[in-house]
Amino acid sequence: MEYDPDFARSFMQRTLNIATSYEGPHDATLLINCLLGLLIVPKEALFEKVPTSRFESLAEWGINPSSIKRFGRCEYGDEHKPNLRQLVRRLRNAVAHFKIDPLHEKGTVKGFAFRDRNGFHAEVSLPEIQSFVSKLSKHLAAQA
Repeated sequence: MEYDPDFARSFMQRTLNIATSYEGPHDATLLINCLLGLLIVPKEALFEKVPTSRFESLAEWGINPSSIKRFGRCEYGDEHKPNLRQLVRRLRNAVAHFKIDPLHEKGTVKGFAFRDRNGFHAEVSLPEIQSFVSKLSKHLAAQA
């Protein structure tokens, strides 16, 4: 298997394909793996391409604003108010530092709780994660 010369774009496209086509018993694990790859690889190359869309528009990116329990402290540049780029940063920190916990319902994982050291806390359902992975990977692939 070969990657295209534009590795970041190719990686995001493959991540999108995996996240949207897999149907099996490990879907929750697969989504977290896809989210990890999607948040880490572009962080270094494409983070500035993530829009600073307002908090209220998170639903357009697949995550209901009510899933964000606390945004925590906002200390970076244009991030004095919660926004999409800050959410990506916070999710990246939570996943990269393994500050995630499964949310169970009747013996099945229904989503994950994400936290970071700045006080961020989100409880995101699997459908929200899948939608977010899909929308973010499409957006970043178009920007690469």
